[in-house]
Amino acid sequence: MLSAAISVYAALGNRSPSKQLYGYDVDPAAFMHLKQMGIDNEAGHFKKQDFLRSNADGVHMDAVLANPPFISYHRLSDTQRQLTEKLRKKYFPHLPKLASLWVYFLLHSLSFLRPGGRMAFLLPTAVGNADYARPLLSFLQQRFASVELVHVNERLFIQAGADERISLLLLNDYAPNGLSSATPLRTRYIASIEEASLSDASVSIGESNSKNLDVRDLAVNELSQLGHSLIALGSVSSVKIGEVVGNINFFVKPMSEWRKYKIPLTYLVPLLTRSAQVRGIYMPTTEDIEDSFAIPYLLLPPERRLPKAIETYLAQYSEKDIVTNKTFEKRDIWYRCSYASDAHAFVGSISHEYPRIISNCNGISCSNAFYKIVLQQPHDLAKWLPILSLTTPFRLSAEILGRVRGSGGIKLEPSDVKQLCIPKRLPQLSNNDFKALQKKIETLLSARELDAAGQLVDSQVFLIPGLIDAQTMSKLRLMRLTLTGRRLP
Repeated sequence: MLSAAISVYAALGNRSPSKQLYGYDVDPAAFMHLKQMGIDNEAGHFKKQDFLRSNADGVHMDAVLANPPFISYHRLSDTQRQLTEKLRKKYFPHLPKLASLWVYFLLHSLSFLRPGGRMAFLLPTAVGNADYARPLLSFLQQRFASVELVHVNERLFIQAGADERISLLLLNDYAPNGLSSATPLRTRYIASIEEASLSDASVSIGESNSKNLDVRDLAVNELSQLGHSLIALGSVSSVKIGEVVGNINFFVKPMSEWRKYKIPLTYLVPLLTRSAQVRGIYMPTTEDIEDSFAIPYLLLPPERRLPKAIETYLAQYSEKDIVTNKTFEKRDIWYRCSYASDAHAFVGSISHEYPRIISNCNGISCSNAFYKIVLQQPHDLAKWLPILSLTTPFRLSAEILGRVRGSGGIKLEPSDVKQLCIPKRLPQLSNNDFKALQKKIETLLSARELDAAGQLVDSQVFLIPGLIDAQTMSKLRLMRLTLTGRRLP
């Protein structure tokens, strides 16, 4: 960005832009590049300092360019959390406390910007869908005459080992005291960064005319109008994180490996750790699990009187590693993981094609790569739930709620899973008819005919019972395809 700024100045006839450029960086290596770019820094405009601890000192910029760190709240140190809390109270007290670090770079930048100035930020895609990002965007819409969000499908930093897709936030004409009315947010989706300069594909969000709404917002509106047919999964279930093992490679292994250590079978329990371990939407039978090489086993030692084989195995773990492991620190006995097998179903925290619900018909548990769904009144819903994850309303609600990861997968939090849409009432099928439907679905999924399976389930669950009409379902399906296509080109 600094190199590009110098190129623009040169194109405008300015051969020595040092006095007009300012910057902050904590990395000493960054300052080695200044001289190579022809910047003398004699005025000390480039400071080796944490930007969040800096002060504008009365200098106001025409423009701010930034690529702030993509660090989530959960990864912040205690010192960083104390600093961001001060900035939150200073700039935007209504901002949710779980905001990522980049938000504070953006807010602090406002103190450097002159009235009428502009900013361009390179941000994670969370700027378009995170809970904390929505109030932030509304805040910016009250202070900039133009607010544009450009989602870039190209992964720009893959060579640097970063898989994250990015979005560009472009802000123009700053009004420090606020505008008389909020400016509409304009959003675009582009395949590559070269398309960023094209503006004819922009659409406005937040205006009264529904034609100006983005697909995501239209989908939210459409689902909200189906309250007579849909309910939230969380209204009939609880959603909990799977078992936090602490060191999955040490405590979870295939049965063939445990046999080498002569671990007694009494202390080994099956643990689902990856979606690929289950082919369809139903867990294998107990016999299949025992014979399967796919689903591994968790070592669950007794509290007292460890068998010799287990004692020998645990002795491989160094005392230092035990003490420094934060998960072990929270346990009464460092090597004993929890194991609750009461879940009726599992769903992955990150999904690619769709958030597949896997039935837990054999009473096993899962790692924290999954969430456990525990139904309040199971009855028929327990057997239907995996099938419902194929429906368009369920998948569309996941596209709306999920945070897109660099690989194109969507990350769901437990609170998101609770909001996923399921039908208000289930189809009334006999056991034979249900088994026939189940067999058709499993055959289609085995043949990787996901869309065909989804349409079959939509018909059985929503169209035939009359919960949703065909025209509305077609509209929902098109929206779902559009949102899925944006993250999985």
